[in-house]
Amino acid sequence: MTMNRCLVLGALVGVFAACTQASSGTPSSSGAGPNSAGSSTPSSVRAVVPVASSASGEPAKAAVSKGPYNVVLISVDSLRADMPWGGYARPIAPRLTELEKKSVSFTHAYSISSYTSMSLGGLLGGKIPSGLSRSGYFFGHYPEDDLMFPELLQKAGVHTMGVHAHFYFQKAGMNQGFAEWEIVPGIKADNTTDRNVTSPQTLEISKRLLSNARLNKDRFFFWAHFLDPHDIYMAHEGVGPYGRTQRDKYDAEVEYTDQHIGKLLDFIHEQPWAKSTVVILTSDHGEAFGEHKMERHGFEIWENLIRVPLFILAPEASARRVAETRSAIDLAPTILEFLGAPAESTFEGKSLVGEVYGDPGGPRDVVVDLPTTSDNDRRRAIIHGNLKYTCYGDDDHCRLFNLENDPTEDKPISSGSDFKAMAARYRDHAKTIKEMPTTKCKAGCLNKAYLSKSR
Repeated sequence: MTMNRCLVLGALVGVFAACTQASSGTPSSSGAGPNSAGSSTPSSVRAVVPVASSASGEPAKAAVSKGPYNVVLISVDSLRADMPWGGYARPIAPRLTELEKKSVSFTHAYSISSYTSMSLGGLLGGKIPSGLSRSGYFFGHYPEDDLMFPELLQKAGVHTMGVHAHFYFQKAGMNQGFAEWEIVPGIKADNTTDRNVTSPQTLEISKRLLSNARLNKDRFFFWAHFLDPHDIYMAHEGVGPYGRTQRDKYDAEVEYTDQHIGKLLDFIHEQPWAKSTVVILTSDHGEAFGEHKMERHGFEIWENLIRVPLFILAPEASARRVAETRSAIDLAPTILEFLGAPAESTFEGKSLVGEVYGDPGGPRDVVVDLPTTSDNDRRRAIIHGNLKYTCYGDDDHCRLFNLENDPTEDKPISSGSDFKAMAARYRDHAKTIKEMPTTKCKAGCLNKAYLSKSR
């Protein structure tokens, strides 16, 4: 078994020992993320850490095929960036940690926004949510005139499937372009909380959809969104308990979800199409545990709310860690390219396929966008290297954070050369944004809940 093939298959079946014996080393966790339990501290390192290297020390660049492949996207709700593969002390996600070691891992990845409706809408639409048509309510609906990348896949002859586990996905408008779209049955609808346990059902529906014989000959895109780490952290038999704090309970939820994702990866490995399938793992946003006096997510765009895991396991791609800042906005063009579908010029991200196969991507800015809704004021940030410039409301108040010196964003900067340069960078980018008006929640509705809480 070659090293590249071992990396692909090992991640799906857990044969880590065989892979590490065949490689020249494993990626160090140093500088790849937080290094203490409960921390959301990002590293200041911006580098590529290779696993499989040539004699010169550069990443090996053997001739590889870049597809077209099938793509399996697994997203985990509320999964923070500070996980065991980044130095978190509690080993709560062994299967994801194993997968990360075999993948190209983008260790400074950002979600598009800080809660599900906006971040996943942007992921599907290939744009920041302010640039998409949307209802304007907190549980936003995306109308049919928004172009979602699965629609482009369907036009290219790709079979598309999605599995979700929250009532919101029934009428969110995110099913555009999906031939098969299933919601876990029997879930209780409550727009204030989530007391459902859904990983087992998500797993079973996923296995059923992926068992379709047509997938042995037809290209496909499959997306499963695992929800259990979300909101109310439920106890599970045989997992933990780790303690009484919210982070303790959350960690048990992550471990429970990790077990089911591991079973899905095992199932994928058993399929005849496994060797020609890309697996992408990410999250829609992070989670707060008291940072900036916040709990859970949404409403703000602090680092702990928008830093997320992102790793890509692709055939013949050597595992390594890439620490340049990247965004989930890049996933739409990435998935299109992996599946051999034409690129879409209106999408704002840049395909990561070249970087997955060793090309140097270089630095580029990341934009995080939380539009005004019925429940929140606008927040938007541009991240350039270690500098993060965040604006509030209609850009009437902005602050700069140096994430290298102030990773927890406790020391805002409001003057100086860096502030002026980042303000100019932000203004230049703002000129390129085509703000789309909301379709239903208009003046008098937008921001209403936020304003009432502020009085």
